[in-house]
Amino acid sequence: MRFNLDNYETVESRLAKFWEEYPNGQIFTQIHHYDDNKVVFKAEVYKDITDPRPVATGFAEEVRDASPVNRTSFVENAETSAIGRCLSNWKYQSKNAPRPSREEMAKVARMTEVKQPDLAAKFREACTSKGLDADKIAAEAGVDLGSLTEEKMPALRDAFKKAQEPKPTPETLVEQVTAAFPGAVEEKPEIKDPESPATPSQIAKIRAMLNAKGIQPMGEKIDKCAEIIDRPLSRMENIKKGEASRIIEVLEVR
Repeated sequence: MRFNLDNYETVESRLAKFWEEYPNGQIFTQIHHYDDNKVVFKAEVYKDITDPRPVATGFAEEVRDASPVNRTSFVENAETSAIGRCLSNWKYQSKNAPRPSREEMAKVARMTEVKQPDLAAKFREACTSKGLDADKIAAEAGVDLGSLTEEKMPALRDAFKKAQEPKPTPETLVEQVTAAFPGAVEEKPEIKDPESPATPSQIAKIRAMLNAKGIQPMGEKIDKCAEIIDRPLSRMENIKKGEASRIIEVLEVR
């Protein structure tokens, strides 16, 4: 904190001066804006309760999540600051003290002290809700969560969004390369009779490729083939020619 709160006059002190000078005066406050996390108060000061117009007005805002104190008293803090602002807008400010009240500067202190930890905590909560590693994302963004500031948030948000993007499958990568470089992938020859049973050489190649990938039991081999062609399969011999070609193509990529 770069300032000393003792150098600032309290709202209580300003109020004491006002009531001593204007015992029939009035200070009127009202909520100008309110939602779940923010409140704005307006204050008006009258020299006499019968005066039709105030001699000064003042506004103050408080945010509930700005500090532990505000989580229980952000409405009260806003009202007090609005009164202090209103009185200083008129004439109740010390010649030997800065214009803001001590309560106003205490808000600055609260925001300064708790803002950074709250940013990191909220980021970690967001990552947890998505099943992501907050420290890993921060490292990829080149951001230290221990000294997180608003200026570093854009890079962190970009990394967070990127981490949520679906990872490309082998099939997607092949499609992307084919679209970007049409001549880089040779056209596959048309399969004759794709609906006829797969040839023994196709079945043998599929079994060998599955073995090489550590899929040994026959049941697992059949399940893997069924997953690729997206239909139930009871025996390897029930695979069709076109399906066998598709299985081989996918296994080669993976």
